[in-house]
Amino acid sequence: MESLNRSLSEYGKLLKETNLQKAYKGLMHYVKLLRTHFKDKYPEYEVSANFYQGYMDVTFFSLTSKLAKEKDLKYIVVFKHDKMQFEVWLSGKNRVVMSEYHEKFSKYQLKNYFLTSDEKGMASIVGTVLVENPDFDNLPALTKQIDAGVISFIKNIEKNYLTND
Repeated sequence: MESLNRSLSEYGKLLKETNLQKAYKGLMHYVKLLRTHFKDKYPEYEVSANFYQGYMDVTFFSLTSKLAKEKDLKYIVVFKHDKMQFEVWLSGKNRVVMSEYHEKFSKYQLKNYFLTSDEKGMASIVGTVLVENPDFDNLPALTKQIDAGVISFIKNIEKNYLTND
């Protein structure tokens, strides 16, 4: 394993020689705007007050519908840094809830969704990719694409998987 000192030296070099800091700051600003977009456009959803910036692994915020809240579930809009993509996940209030719903979802044919593995530290139950290689030069179009994908995911999950349990 590489030493922390060496890793930090490389980190400093990247900050000096690349646009890493500008890119990260721009991404954080956009996710903040995206969170505000959902909060303003969809008052029927409870949108988290803040967003999680992460450790250059994932950046996300959550929103909860009335039905999801009743079942101790929530939806998470995620940017995965390593894959450079936006995803939406169904998650739970805690590990027990997530494990219970993971078991239920493992019995379904999930056409366009991925089922996560049920393990310690799991962050989601099921999810889907919203946008691969997002175009950050056209934020209105990106926001529209993410919005449509998130709302479609929520409606599909709730109609087909949550209303009967």
